[in-house]
Amino acid sequence: MKPRFKYYSWVTRLAEMLTDDKKCHYAQALMTQYQVDKKLSNYDSSEHDEMVLERARQLESEGYKVYVEEQNSFKYHGKYFPICVGGRPDLRPMKGNQLIVEDCKSGRRKHSHKMQVLLYMFLLPFAPETKALYQGKIPHGRIIYQDGIVEIFPEEVNAEFQQKLRNVIATLCNSTLPQATPNKWECRYCPIPNSHCPAHYSGEIA
Repeated sequence: MKPRFKYYSWVTRLAEMLTDDKKCHYAQALMTQYQVDKKLSNYDSSEHDEMVLERARQLESEGYKVYVEEQNSFKYHGKYFPICVGGRPDLRPMKGNQLIVEDCKSGRRKHSHKMQVLLYMFLLPFAPETKALYQGKIPHGRIIYQDGIVEIFPEEVNAEFQQKLRNVIATLCNSTLPQATPNKWECRYCPIPNSHCPAHYSGEIA
């Protein structure tokens, strides 16, 4: 485990902290400040990938120019905290003055899904890779579920949201890591090796 030259986090990680979908913030902060050899994941992305491609085809048939996955990667460097935030929304449809960012979700609905799209909406207009397309304009957001679409409006990227985000980033960048707060479900799927978690080596987790 090595300290990062510059702190690094993913949009998905911030979204989980903004909604408390993940109660334990220790793992999130550790991965932000250190390069950690994470556990292997058995996540199968095939259903999600097919969903993205199907949605892209639908949007193109409606006359949108669609940027897909790898074309959407960005890194936003913080102004007030020593952190870089990386993200990659699934789809960025554009048509005329319509600027939209969409994320497809093949699993159950979570509160963090909305925060994830709000983060994309907030960061894309300022990230070096994408700011020229947005000219400072916040895009409209959508979450694409298999059973429906959730619309997210630019007005929701408000002062309250931005203050919550600053608080989360301050936690991630604090030299004192948050206390590990283990629970059975989160620990089962936590990417941090047991050897790097005080809850494991103190015997709190069986």
